[in-house]
Amino acid sequence: MRKFTLEQQEELFANKCKVINLKYEYEGYTGSERWAIITELAEEEIWVKYPDVIRRYNPHILLSISQGDVIREYQRNEAKHRMRMLRNGHAFDVNDGEFEEHHPEFAVVEDVVEQLYWQQEKQRIRKAIDSLTDIQKRRIIAYFFEGKTSREIAAEEGVNYSKVEKSINLALKKLKILLSEGVQNGSPSSNK
Repeated sequence: MRKFTLEQQEELFANKCKVINLKYEYEGYTGSERWAIITELAEEEIWVKYPDVIRRYNPHILLSISQGDVIREYQRNEAKHRMRMLRNGHAFDVNDGEFEEHHPEFAVVEDVVEQLYWQQEKQRIRKAIDSLTDIQKRRIIAYFFEGKTSREIAAEEGVNYSKVEKSINLALKKLKILLSEGVQNGSPSSNK
């Protein structure tokens, strides 16, 4: 059997397996395994084909592709829920009506100045997103607002996921520059 270099093993491993850092992805995780590897390969196959790569991911658990799909769907739904809460919720939200019911003397009509500020911020962000290329705009919207992963976007577009990740990262850098220019100038930046 041919011995592959570390770089070749990494590339082949990335095509056949997806790795999840359990302690990072799942706050409060207390298991002894640090990594989850999503693949249809058996444990023995992984050790034979990718010995240098798999050593980095010990201790680990193996998950099937269908288990990985369930996790991804859960994460996508959680991301959508978080985005919905950010778009529609208030930063210091309490149960609607509960505070006012017990302390009507402190109930205040929403601050008009704050509403205007957030409207202006939304307009700035929309204007900055509109300045992106069509591909970047489509990928940013899919990634951040629809909760899709770069691999899902790549699969839909029929391209390599690394191109999607690069495109999203470039778009984020451009957005950061555009939005910081707007802060320095005191108004939304012009389309360059």
